Amino acid sequence: MKKVIGILAVVALVTSVASAELLKNFKYDGKVEVNAYQVNNADYDKTAADKKNDVDTRVQLNAGFDLNDDVNAVVSAVKCNRQYNAAGETVAAGTIDSFTFQQAYLNLKGVLGIDHKLGRQYYGNEGDLIVYYGPKSWPLTYAAAANGLGVTGLDGWTGWYKTGKWDTHAILAKAANTVTAANNDRDIFGVVAKYDLGEEMLNPTVYYYRDNIQAGTGFAGPNDHLDIIGAKANGKHEGFDYNAEFAMNMGYNNNAVIARVNPNAGVNKYQGYGFLANAKYGIDLAGKLNLMGEFAVGSGDKKVDDKVKEFYAITSDYRPGIIFGGYQAHAGLTNLTTYNIGALWMPSKAEKLSLGAKYYNFAETEKLGGKSNLGTEMDFYANWKHSENVNVKAYLASFTPEKDTTPAVATDDAETMLGAAFTVKF
Repeated sequence: MKKVIGILAVVALVTSVASAELLKNFKYDGKVEVNAYQVNNADYDKTAADKKNDVDTRVQLNAGFDLNDDVNAVVSAVKCNRQYNAAGETVAAGTIDSFTFQQAYLNLKGVLGIDHKLGRQYYGNEGDLIVYYGPKSWPLTYAAAANGLGVTGLDGWTGWYKTGKWDTHAILAKAANTVTAANNDRDIFGVVAKYDLGEEMLNPTVYYYRDNIQAGTGFAGPNDHLDIIGAKANGKHEGFDYNAEFAMNMGYNNNAVIARVNPNAGVNKYQGYGFLANAKYGIDLAGKLNLMGEFAVGSGDKKVDDKVKEFYAITSDYRPGIIFGGYQAHAGLTNLTTYNIGALWMPSKAEKLSLGAKYYNFAETEKLGGKSNLGTEMDFYANWKHSENVNVKAYLASFTPEKDTTPAVATDDAETMLGAAFTVKF
């Protein structure tokens, strides 16, 4: 019943709220997404009949309104449980219950000079290397037997403060635990500081995060305690746009049962590192042509000892490649070295159209067995931006694995993917 009331507040009363002023400064927006795709040869064996066709959907509804002069509320309801050809839903069968509230927080403005967000909320930006909670979009994600257009949020507090050239925030939050055990718990803490140099050439950011995972009883302190410190910078110069980021793991794990990696029992020290850098250069060529390249590496570990040298993030949204990072769901840089080059062309005679292509190479940073190369991928996509609210994207991707890698790939036939994604905003 609570969900019914909530959805009605977001949807059914949209037109009447403003006129009746039941909720002061009520604003809403939303998005409907449909992703249709076909995957062929996912087992890398062209002699097997393993073609897959699916259509995923996602609906997002966001609303905000003032509770008083100092506090406003934000609510986001998301429905992403259904694929095409699934049984139709009725209210009695749970259509309303299929909406989940992925955001429901209060924003306290300027309390002690800080804006405070309290409650369930999204955090980070799409593509972030270390931590991101929110709707995942490009490259679109997939699930083995269900709708893959998922959304995640976390519960907690974030504080936001800006003064002069400093822009800082902190987070204290609870997140869903990946460990199945009694009394499990996961806490995420962090602080981020960005400094505006007042020049386009360089804008630095530094951050520190701690991810504590705890499970079971009888253990003193966090069982899995991962610290991450890092710095990143972006800028523009002489037609180039560029970004770079470096992060290091610290902390320890004192319960091998729930270690991110389980070399042995006892205390394991995290010592991994991750680095990525990319650049883009634009030229005029019957429109606008952007040439781009990226290199990224995350440390690996092939020695069984008390040092965890593989690089780990909290919830990385760095997912390179339509197939590798999207359909195969490889996120982050754990024991991964990858680079890509590509181009994006926006022709002047078709201002709504953009055409892109990228080539990716993937390899293990530390060879764990067999060959270190994992494979290569080619992506092609065409985007038609009909308006600010309507967008259509067609894409074609091909991933060719390296034969005899670990885990073993007996054949090296390419996996292909063809799809079209529709987005309607309101």
